[in-house]
Amino acid sequence: MVNPYLRDWRLADVLAALTLMGRYPYPSLKWQDWAERLGAVRSAPDWRTVFYEHPEFFRLSEEEAGWASLRLRYGFDRTYSLSERRELAPTEMTAMAADSDYKDLTRRPLTPEEIEALTNTAIELHARAIAQAGERRWLIPILFTLAGTLLGAILQAALRK
Repeated sequence: MVNPYLRDWRLADVLAALTLMGRYPYPSLKWQDWAERLGAVRSAPDWRTVFYEHPEFFRLSEEEAGWASLRLRYGFDRTYSLSERRELAPTEMTAMAADSDYKDLTRRPLTPEEIEALTNTAIELHARAIAQAGERRWLIPILFTLAGTLLGAILQAALRK
């Protein structure tokens, strides 16, 4: 199986998704809605494929028209007010009286430092995939040499009989 980071344009697509999904006010959208915001994908048939092939960053629900989100954002508590576009303090959270107040809450967007950490991780994983693919290249000539030697020995033994 080919490492998804080795696909043409994959790193660019992953970085675009990390950046937009990290800062967008809503932490989860249907993958088609992310596709509208992200634009054309270059490394796969659709954004769902990119999200599916990178579970280290993205969560994707099972259904075909499912929801996609960043794993890191999903781990945060619902403390971000969509109407006020800010994270609420603990005292503000306890002061909420009605359940309707909680419907406005979601998980907070990522900070620039958190997005930088995710993008650096993606770049590192890409670099490792390239290095790993390069390490396999030395094996091919050795295997061909061994196969040729073995085939030659078999043919030589067959001709002697």
